[in-house]
Amino acid sequence: MKALPFVLSCCVAIGLVAAYVAFGGTSYEPTPVANPCTPRPAHPAGGTDERLEQVVLGAADVAACRLGVTREDLVLALRSVDDLDQLARESGHSRDELEEALRDGLVRAVGEAQGQGLIGARTAGTLTFAAEHLPLGLLLSVLREASSLL
Repeated sequence: MKALPFVLSCCVAIGLVAAYVAFGGTSYEPTPVANPCTPRPAHPAGGTDERLEQVVLGAADVAACRLGVTREDLVLALRSVDDLDQLARESGHSRDELEEALRDGLVRAVGEAQGQGLIGARTAGTLTFAAEHLPLGLLLSVLREASSLL
């Protein structure tokens, strides 16, 4: 009678391993990083945060494509001006080139988002003004805190 729990637990363990193998668990490959120059499929945005996220990621795609870096590297570099300077050095660009790519990317993404009805004219105007006129450090703060502005 004491052997029954042991046998049962062994059967469950073997069943879990079999299910793992049956569903392709032995052929895991990480998803490759997407090319920022390739248009991404549009996803329906529910709330304000999701719409803003699409704008910021669209801006990152445009800037990353222009700079020849991955969107992921660019987004990680948005943490601070120092991180952006490091990315500029690593990618062989000047800080001015990186800043111009970020600003242009944001203006373009805002225009596209407004055209798709993701954001309204007032929000688009505010974000475009910020992209064109704010110092880079302040612009990064706005991007990180943009959901509170909307």
